Amino acid sequence: MQERLPLPQRIQDAPELWLGLDLYYGAFLDLNSCRPSGWGICPIPWTAIADYTEAYGITGEQRDDLFYFVRAMDTAFMKYQESRKSDDVR
Repeated sequence: MQERLPLPQRIQDAPELWLGLDLYYGAFLDLNSCRPSGWGICPIPWTAIADYTEAYGITGEQRDDLFYFVRAMDTAFMKYQESRKSDDVR
């Protein structure tokens, strides 16, 4: 018989994704590979987001929202990566 162990803390504390926001999160994950490489982590280019909206036929207010959410997630991701880098230095 299988024991019912508690979920790991990181799963228990995972944020809930509101219905419909998976489009923006999926776009962020797809666009994450479009970052320019170089000396450090760089933001996802505006042109990559624009190309993504064209490829998937995302227009109007949904297009504006995609830009907003992808950029917000990108900013948070870059801050997180920078904090990890400074933790490694310590």
